[in-house]
Amino acid sequence: MGEIAISVSEGKSLEGRKMSGRRRRGLLVSIIIGSIAVHVVALVLFGIWVIARYFSDPPAEFEVREILKIPPQSKEHKMNMAKHQALTSKPAFSDRILSQRPMDFALPDLPKVPVDQMLPIDPSELISDQVNALIGTAGLGVGLGDGLEGGNGSGEGTGFFGIKDQARSVVIMIDVSASMFGRTGDLDYSTGRLLREGKEQSFQIVRDEAFKLVDSLDIDMRFGIIRWSGSARAWQDQLVPATTVNKMAAKRHIQESVDANSARPMGGRPGGTRHDYALQELFKLRPEMAFMLSDGNATASDRGGREIPEKELLDIIETSSKVAPYSTRIHTIYYVTGSDKRSEEKMLRSLSRRTGGKFAKVKAGRRR
Repeated sequence: MGEIAISVSEGKSLEGRKMSGRRRRGLLVSIIIGSIAVHVVALVLFGIWVIARYFSDPPAEFEVREILKIPPQSKEHKMNMAKHQALTSKPAFSDRILSQRPMDFALPDLPKVPVDQMLPIDPSELISDQVNALIGTAGLGVGLGDGLEGGNGSGEGTGFFGIKDQARSVVIMIDVSASMFGRTGDLDYSTGRLLREGKEQSFQIVRDEAFKLVDSLDIDMRFGIIRWSGSARAWQDQLVPATTVNKMAAKRHIQESVDANSARPMGGRPGGTRHDYALQELFKLRPEMAFMLSDGNATASDRGGREIPEKELLDIIETSSKVAPYSTRIHTIYYVTGSDKRSEEKMLRSLSRRTGGKFAKVKAGRRR
């Protein structure tokens, strides 16, 4: 009986251990399954959050960044290129017929044909005369802008009193003799005293046209100013770039210094209305073109106030052209302050024609 009782107890103990092992395994499986379920739920929630963020509008963000911009240097580049081109040698031209092989004889120089005799009348001058005649009869006066376009030179070059041309360098030449002021009431001939000053003068029309010319110049151009009467005086010893600073200084010089009695004789040289001095000063500056404004012929005090012959002025141009690498076109403006004299017009026409320039005639107004 005892043995039977021991066997039964051992069987129960063995069965209890088996039951305990099954419970542990069930608990472990439950934990694993629960952990997997928790992770799956977490992944599903995370996926839903990510998808929700993707479809939702992002919040506005503001960021300040420092942007470094380098301004274009096109104008300075143009000016440097113009300076470089000005230093290069100009092409030389010869009026001789050249041969590629030796010859037994030399050909003579080609004859120089006087242009004034071949073309006494320039067709373009006929048109300008007709236009100026219409403007003059209408009384140009202080309303110069109503008759001519002015000298802004936009798109058609640099302009002065209706004459327009293109060049990289220009000089404004203005006659400041007593007749330029006395005949229009700005100056008392007997005393030489100014009756009107500054912008009140009839001469202010000339200054205003010069202002337009200066304002129209591009940065890659060079320019200068000459005033003359008993002497010829240049604003600067050489042409200067058309920078904003130089333009402002030039306009101030025109307004304050280009006036009656501002070019008296100096250096012991005889006075008068010395167009010859003005031309000599012009060829020192050596521009590509110039605008020369005067109301009459050149005179010399050492010749009793008589006129300087036209040939002497043309000889100055001829001599300068021989030694210069290129010629200067001179556009002349006959600024009629008194009676219209044919000899004065002819002289100015000859100067422009000899240099390939243009001629214009403008009737000066008289302010009251």
